[in-house]
Amino acid sequence: MHRAFAFAITTKRLSIVTTTACLVCALALLSSFSDVSAQQFVVIKGTVIDSATGKGLQMATVRIVGSPKGAFTTKDGAFLIRLPRGANEARDANETRGAYETRGANETRGANETIRVSASVIGYRPDTATVFLRDTTITFVLAEQPFNARGVEVVAEDPGVRIMREVIARKIRQTESLTRYTYSLYTKFVAITDTATASRSSGRGDTTVFAILESYSKGYVARPDRYFNEIIQRRQTANIPAAANFVAFGTNLNVYDDEIDIVGEKIVTPFHRNAIDYYDFVLTSSEDDSLVTITAKQNGIGRKALEGTLYIDQRGKRPLEARLTPNKSVNLPFDAALTYRQTFTEVDGAVMPEALSIASTLDADILFIFSPRLDISIETFCDEYDVHAQFDDEVFDRRRVEATEASQIYDSTFWNANIKVPLRPEEASGYEEIRIALENPDSLITTTFIDRYIGPVTRTLARLARRPFTGLEDIFRYNRVHGPYLGLGIRTRPDTSFELYTALGYGFNDKRVSATVQGLYFFDELQKWTADASVYNRLSRRDDANVVRTTAITLSTLLFANDYGDYFYARGFELGASYGWGQLRFIRNEVYARPSSIRIFMRNEDQTIAQQHATWSLFARDRIVRENPPIIDGTMRSIGAELFLSYSPSRLISRNGMALYAEVSEPSLLASDFRFAQVQWKGSLRFPTLPLWLMDVSASIGWSFGEAPPQRFFSLESAFSGIATGSAFRGMRIKEFYGDRYATLAVLHNFGEVIPGLLRIPNVASFGIEFLLFGGVGWTQFSPHTFTRTATTLPTTDVTRERVYYEAGIGFNRILLFFRLDVNARFSQRDTPAFAITLTSASF
Repeated sequence: MHRAFAFAITTKRLSIVTTTACLVCALALLSSFSDVSAQQFVVIKGTVIDSATGKGLQMATVRIVGSPKGAFTTKDGAFLIRLPRGANEARDANETRGAYETRGANETRGANETIRVSASVIGYRPDTATVFLRDTTITFVLAEQPFNARGVEVVAEDPGVRIMREVIARKIRQTESLTRYTYSLYTKFVAITDTATASRSSGRGDTTVFAILESYSKGYVARPDRYFNEIIQRRQTANIPAAANFVAFGTNLNVYDDEIDIVGEKIVTPFHRNAIDYYDFVLTSSEDDSLVTITAKQNGIGRKALEGTLYIDQRGKRPLEARLTPNKSVNLPFDAALTYRQTFTEVDGAVMPEALSIASTLDADILFIFSPRLDISIETFCDEYDVHAQFDDEVFDRRRVEATEASQIYDSTFWNANIKVPLRPEEASGYEEIRIALENPDSLITTTFIDRYIGPVTRTLARLARRPFTGLEDIFRYNRVHGPYLGLGIRTRPDTSFELYTALGYGFNDKRVSATVQGLYFFDELQKWTADASVYNRLSRRDDANVVRTTAITLSTLLFANDYGDYFYARGFELGASYGWGQLRFIRNEVYARPSSIRIFMRNEDQTIAQQHATWSLFARDRIVRENPPIIDGTMRSIGAELFLSYSPSRLISRNGMALYAEVSEPSLLASDFRFAQVQWKGSLRFPTLPLWLMDVSASIGWSFGEAPPQRFFSLESAFSGIATGSAFRGMRIKEFYGDRYATLAVLHNFGEVIPGLLRIPNVASFGIEFLLFGGVGWTQFSPHTFTRTATTLPTTDVTRERVYYEAGIGFNRILLFFRLDVNARFSQRDTPAFAITLTSASF
């Protein structure tokens, strides 16, 4: 899935409740002012209101006639345009960006010059005013322009279907011809909450601005699905670090496309190439009008869709505006209410998104304990399109959103000259109020136990999880070899071409110092070509350390004496070189990686047995701890390669990808104490079975040739302490089956909510609970060479009657949004099924 934006919110004063609410809602949706002098700008401001109600009209277009200069109104109907003085004097085509027409220029320059300003919004009669070229306030009062009612007629096909068929046909032609373009983008993200959640009051009732993020960026698009936004200016409230402001909603959130993606929910739009089959379109205005209104409603409950009103230019066969809401099949966190409104413009014959407004409101009632309210609003404005743009495709090898160095410095002249959507009064005040609250903690309206005692701890831990620190797992860990371990990891980048990682720590039970130093050198600016070198003396794991991470092992071992890992000591060095391709993806802790890469390496390690030293745990002090399997001591020198295609070993970045590993150790070539070759493959695939149903298939196979030592044995991944990760077997004991060759196959079918909206239980973090069916089979074996060399007694699946292990179960996904509960039945080695209940993170 591509993401429409990426951002992180870090605050000095943030309660646990607020943290949860802000992060969840930000994922569901789908991101010191300095005045310039009056001598630099002419300020045209005002409001656009409804003549009947007197209320402000949102997303009205206000433009300077004869100029591309313009703005959109806020939800209160306010607008603001700043015109550089003297812009109309520049007449050369290369210098007239922002130039505007004036009247009276040949008579008396200055105050007698006038300009024409127009205001328009769909469904209202436009208006134009002539004003003097000086600071001016205008109020546009627009009268509703009712659409002619559609006559009653009986037809085989609603005229709305015919019109939409023509609109979609034009869209398909555009999709085939328009392959790349650029644009300029303004994005504003505002989070508003109640005073109790924000822990401060704005003095405007129970509504407080919690966070604001704004950015201006340059956007690049190459069809079908490559996007890049380069932020050139950004600002945010004081509780948001500048480095966390990567909010940029571009044309990749465009309802004119076949699908849009909001919080991982792929939603079919009314402009999908097959929308005629998915939607019921009904014309609600006269078929003779140039501008018509059409209601769109999904024809059934079998698809995630958007429903509402479309405003269509029938003559031009193009949309002018869409006002939509998700249907019940769209599973938004906490059952949030969401409205989606987008306007479109035509540029050189292409229909492009212009303005976007998303508003979401939720009351996150959590188990009747916490009830934070959060309102999210997102406003964007796209202009300066170049639909014939030529640019280097290397821009798509960077992160989805990046910020230039210039964006680190607030440029008041830029902001005043380029304002698109003005700040509302409460938003402008929010900047200053948040700054004061952070500088004066006593000004907060509440000081709770969490704020006073838990807050400092969580903030300290959060800092240790960010650069230059590498995370808590390098600071403290606990396992049955080290016992308690204390250390520190630092990741630094002295310059853009070199990165250094160092970790140092001490295990109190095995009384050993662990140390790692790794350097990465990037040969090119985009960091595709990389050389790496590391020197280490550490405790290594024989199993895949990315399946069950060190932090999970620490908790399980410390609490229940249940250690998942198999360990040995490794001292030596490794050299490698790699090449990666594809857009950079976030992994963790400010680490990014390309989705596809290839790496070759040479490894030299002295490997020795790690004895078990620690048996203490908090809740299972008398428990017999699983023994750490011994290895064969020796020096292993090997060469190998790794290939990743839409796959990361550290984090799931795609449901369709694969990894291939190969390693060779040969004494005659490398003076190694071991002779073997090993290949391992892992792959995953996702595909729909019905519109709301998904099938996930994952498989892996590993094979060893020669005499593989125990430190290179495979084991089937399993649950531990009632917790399972990914496609690990739920009913298997920890490391129950080993081998120097293995194969697994896991299948999971997600039936969605079955009946959308039925199980969205209020006051229990309301959201849809999905129903899953899954099953898996695994096989392991030792070769005769390995038996001869190692005399191992570790069990394989040959000890079962079926010679394989297999299980099946049912699952309930997205419990409290983030969790999945499985009831698993083990059939292998059982006359009657043995049941196990496991908890894991939710599948998305």
